[in-house]
Amino acid sequence: MADAKKARAPRARKQASAPKPGPELALETARSEPVSETHPAHAAVETPLQSHTSTDRMGEPMQFSRFGQERTEALRHALSEAALATAHGALEVNDKIIAAMQRQSETAIDLWRSAIDAPHPAEALRLHTDRSRQAYEAATAQWKDIAEATTRWFQRSLEPFHSVLADRTR
Repeated sequence: MADAKKARAPRARKQASAPKPGPELALETARSEPVSETHPAHAAVETPLQSHTSTDRMGEPMQFSRFGQERTEALRHALSEAALATAHGALEVNDKIIAAMQRQSETAIDLWRSAIDAPHPAEALRLHTDRSRQAYEAATAQWKDIAEATTRWFQRSLEPFHSVLADRTR
């Protein structure tokens, strides 16, 4: 039986056929073709872009004026100050919101405890009304404080930009 297997002809391996044109070949063909001249409608768009390259018309590198460098540095400094003020303001407002939510939760629990522990329904209603008014007044004061802190936050975040713009108009 082993002899019978040896007598058979070896199987022919499938040869790789030539690659079929697919999207990859079409893409490579499109990339390898030379670019023709630009369309006249696009020439107007490319002309301003070409004039803002790193070299000017004389072939020398463009130099920023000292005044331009000072403005750039002032703007960078303003950005860093604004980012710092924004971070501090966000933390302050976040802390105030968390504290307000905790106080409101505690007030609500105390309100219901006092209403449940009241000996008479009339007393429970009076306590509930009084404590609800107090909770409302406290919450109003807390959210007013949060609104003022948010206003300060945005004002402090924009102050560096206002100073840069004020210096620019001088």
